[in-house]
Amino acid sequence: MSEEVEVVINQNEEQYKNLHFRMYENKYPKENELVYAKVVDIIDNSAYVSLQEYDNIQGMLYSDEVSVGKCKNIKQFISIGKNEVLTVLRVDLKRGFIDLSKKRVRPFESKECKIKFGKSKTVENIVKILSVHTSKTMEYLYKNIFWPLYKKYEHAYDGLKLILNGDDSIFDGFKIADNIKNELIQIIKKRLTPEPVIIRSLFKLTCFSFEGIDAIKQSLLNGEKKGTESVPIKFRYISSPLYECSVNIINKKEGIKIMNLALKEVKRSIEAKRGNFCLIVEPEIVGEKSIKMQLKEFNDK
Repeated sequence: MSEEVEVVINQNEEQYKNLHFRMYENKYPKENELVYAKVVDIIDNSAYVSLQEYDNIQGMLYSDEVSVGKCKNIKQFISIGKNEVLTVLRVDLKRGFIDLSKKRVRPFESKECKIKFGKSKTVENIVKILSVHTSKTMEYLYKNIFWPLYKKYEHAYDGLKLILNGDDSIFDGFKIADNIKNELIQIIKKRLTPEPVIIRSLFKLTCFSFEGIDAIKQSLLNGEKKGTESVPIKFRYISSPLYECSVNIINKKEGIKIMNLALKEVKRSIEAKRGNFCLIVEPEIVGEKSIKMQLKEFNDK
């Protein structure tokens, strides 16, 4: 499974900062729907939030819906500027009031909502880019392309990713001009194509037995064998007794899995020769600067 790609734009750029519209066809969320909201104000023991998926319309979170326990001070649980996953309790369409709850959101629901919002935000940014490139309003593009995609697929994002496989049949039945469709395809290919990432790990390796250096070299070679032709594992000597393991890959989860297997094999091999293995930094995506900072922290200990 490929990694999800986030499309990021500078919201402060003149061409984007005034563009906004709700992400979904319904003007208001439904009762029991999970929403991604930003806390904008706290008055007395209630919080005002903006629903980011619904063009920042306002909702209300009361203190008795913040925590399963007693809430004497709502500020102990939420703060202005923080994003929260909330569930919709009531929607008063006439007055536009939306009552929300935090305590009724289960942990797995919160995770699912954040994933959904991440996809929706990426779709929104693509809509903004397309709007600028075609001079069509976001409302027009949502109505004619993206809301129909939400109906056709589990999420519009999932439909857009099919373009990367050369499948433009997702637009079958849509009434959109060829120039808009072609521009969208180019944006998707440019913005949703995943970039390879470098995953690194740091570890200590020592062996004071007779085989010493040879045992260390063999342990690293055994670890490299856990890589594949398409995903080679690389080891690099930094300074005794510190080594680095790295892999260049598109799929982060697969890369971390392969690296953990390689490190496990290095540990097994060196311990079989009465040596020692100690993991310093877990496999993670980091820049060169981060690795140097981690190395400095290790040397300072």
